[in-house]
Amino acid sequence: MALSTSDRVEIEALVARYNKAIDTGDAEAWAATFTKDGAFHGVIGDFAGTEQLTGMIEAYATEEQFADFAKAQHWVTNIVIDGEGDDATMFAHVMMVSPEPDGGKIILVGHYEDHLSRVDGQWLFAERNVRIP
Repeated sequence: MALSTSDRVEIEALVARYNKAIDTGDAEAWAATFTKDGAFHGVIGDFAGTEQLTGMIEAYATEEQFADFAKAQHWVTNIVIDGEGDDATMFAHVMMVSPEPDGGKIILVGHYEDHLSRVDGQWLFAERNVRIP
């Protein structure tokens, strides 16, 4: 069965929760957007499972090497969702914007290629891949 409108709304809400959590340094909330064995493959490395995902955001929010990313906001657009049943894929553009006194500065432009799973009635990222041109 194809994804319903409510599935698509729930997946877009997942994206918003993900962005809010990473942009505020909420490691537990960010890791909770993934399945228990979910994986993130991005600019700062590869992480899998709740413990590694939580640790990634704890480091991201506090370590100097990630300071530019940690203060930035994730802006996600052009979301394309396909799937059926409890499995979906998603493509979306991502831009990271660093707040600056004179407005802001784009520090990253790329896209996501994701696999999502519905677990216990909730959509979660099973795998999130960040692609930078």
